[in-house]
Amino acid sequence: MTTAEKKIVKARVAMLFDHPFFGNLAMFLEVAEKQEMFPPTMATDGRHLYYHPDFISETSLEELTGVIAHEVGHVALLHPPRRHNRAKIRWNIACDYAVNDLVLKEFKLPEGVLYSPSYADKSAEWIYERLPDVECGGEKGKGTLDSHDEWADWGLGEGEGEEQGKSGQNRLEGSLEQEWRERVAQAASQARMQGKLPGHLETLVDGILQPKLDWKTILRDMITSCAKSDFQLVPPNKKHIWRGLYLPSLTGEEISIGVGIDSSGSISDKEVKDFLSELKGICDSYENYTVYLFIADTHIRQRFELHPFDPLPDTITGRGGTSFVETLEEAARLPISSFVYMTDLCGAFPEQEPAFPVIWVAVGDGESPWGQVIRLPEGG
Repeated sequence: MTTAEKKIVKARVAMLFDHPFFGNLAMFLEVAEKQEMFPPTMATDGRHLYYHPDFISETSLEELTGVIAHEVGHVALLHPPRRHNRAKIRWNIACDYAVNDLVLKEFKLPEGVLYSPSYADKSAEWIYERLPDVECGGEKGKGTLDSHDEWADWGLGEGEGEEQGKSGQNRLEGSLEQEWRERVAQAASQARMQGKLPGHLETLVDGILQPKLDWKTILRDMITSCAKSDFQLVPPNKKHIWRGLYLPSLTGEEISIGVGIDSSGSISDKEVKDFLSELKGICDSYENYTVYLFIADTHIRQRFELHPFDPLPDTITGRGGTSFVETLEEAARLPISSFVYMTDLCGAFPEQEPAFPVIWVAVGDGESPWGQVIRLPEGG
């Protein structure tokens, strides 16, 4: 391992502990030296974390951590496939403004990076439409912190027209773009469990995940993430050994979760059946589990404690209004790692957020004051 790679490893390990959302996402990128890039700093293609050795040696560890977060930000925000037929240089600049605003909320970046308070909390598309033309002239990548040439590996090459851009995007559905949506969901869950997912990232994650990522994938990953709480150092986590990182591995095959199903009149029978089917699929993935299942409208109408080989209910009762208060108060008395609630979010919420993570699988456009919301696409 080169001196530069050791420095990158050190930065990424620090991110895992201090900024776990970015740190976990950074671990998906394979570190690789690349001499030919402009500017000669760092870059990513969604698979690799490229670096120029001179830049690594000349950059402080604090700023290097910020630059790695910058690279992670581009792929987490799906900037490469979102370009479509937009002008490349203008898009590159807009993306750097957007990602630097995000990164500077938690990290330090080298002096002179593209940043303007006028673009705070704005999308790359919004910034793109408002960039002055004078800022978008000159050489490719001029003014950006990192090289964006590697983004062509996502299927968007130099000078592509609108139709090519669309076909490139279509090729990526279910592949690299889909993988990064799933990784964002996983990283958010892990950071949330550590109490280190800031509010601005909660909002960001909702925007990234909806509506294109399969809700079942998100739900499964979140439940698994919350359930994995037992760590051991021997044997280490094999996933990262090849990078020279000996991180704790996860033990245990058991989950204990709460599930609430809104039985009010606005939830269709098909949606209830789909949810129960997916819940069974998740439970079947574990040797041992306990699921505390509540069927509720304004009050709890049915409750079950489910273990392996127990049948799921095939009928529900209720069909009144909606309140989450009684169900979540009852759940607070149970030994659960998380609570999943399927609902339209049109009901009464407890005054205080529960101590356990709540995952809302929602139909419609209702909002929750806390917890992670997964939108169930129309028709399941």
